[in-house]
Amino acid sequence: MDLGFAGQTIVAQDFGFTVALTFSGGYEVRIETAFTLFEPGSAREITPGAESDARLVGLVVTSAAGDDRGGLRIDFAGEVRLVVLADDDFEAWTLAGPDGLKVVSGPGGELSVWSPPT
Repeated sequence: MDLGFAGQTIVAQDFGFTVALTFSGGYEVRIETAFTLFEPGSAREITPGAESDARLVGLVVTSAAGDDRGGLRIDFAGEVRLVVLADDDFEAWTLAGPDGLKVVSGPGGELSVWSPPT
């Protein structure tokens, strides 16, 4: 499922007990489970609540999608990719967007989608 925020830029990040990424255009992704950040030549796991030196501000989204198993994949210019897998017991990630858009990867990977009114 295309999440509709390609072309947006990360304008703020917060690595706390959830990882919050704020994008231009009024989008925000909150990640509540460990995820993998792929950069040219490396891959590292980032766990919410643990310290991280990842610097994502300024990255531009080339594609963002939720899959039918509840995963999230965001590709950025410069061959950087963020991948979140669904969690069996908890919400893994949430996207909030303009006009009431909300997508939640619920426990077990079911995606719940609230679309903006048309």
